[in-house]
Amino acid sequence: MSEATRRWIDAATGVGFVVPMTVALALPGQPPKADDPLEKVTAILIGHRTAFLASGYIAGLAAMAYLWFLGSVSAYLRPARQDGATGAARGAGVFAIALLLLGMAMFSGVAFVAARVGTPAPVRAFTDTGNTAIETSKFGFALFLLAVSRAGAAGGQLPRWLTRRGFLAVPVIVLSAVSLFVDRGPFQFGGAIDAGGAIPALVWIVALSAVMMRKAVTP
Repeated sequence: MSEATRRWIDAATGVGFVVPMTVALALPGQPPKADDPLEKVTAILIGHRTAFLASGYIAGLAAMAYLWFLGSVSAYLRPARQDGATGAARGAGVFAIALLLLGMAMFSGVAFVAARVGTPAPVRAFTDTGNTAIETSKFGFALFLLAVSRAGAAGGQLPRWLTRRGFLAVPVIVLSAVSLFVDRGPFQFGGAIDAGGAIPALVWIVALSAVMMRKAVTP
């Protein structure tokens, strides 16, 4: 395998993360909202049990690609000599994916048995904790975009259009995390603002991966 091919594969792990993670998040369908009654939450978990369990497995595969991608991004940005920013990007990336997996595992865990047993307190507690973990992961993804954009802009490794969009996406992602304390309307977990807040990060990671892939095969 040539060096260019190796770098291309490393860069492609960004896309290899976004595609299966999008499938994992979408597979169970509309997630329970914060203001849904317990009966509806339980019905969703029971009715989509297989989807929740498969979602957790697919998310684990996506996480493998993402962790590899973090290393690829660090190597790509190394010539910029922005050690603080690249270190922050790595830490933020690990923080984000760990919390995202934890939140999804909470849903899978309660769907596995507890929802069918009919114990309302654990069902409510696990779904609320899962929501909280998933929302908190947005801060990690926001910092990842911010740190990579800063390092890429300072060293010239990333095109200006990509770094600008990275900086602009950060407040959008952070704002969408207000569902941590909002339990009604479009800002609640599962609402339009919450779901839309994850899109900028996923799209930007695909764009970053594409830029790195193109650079890998450019003489």
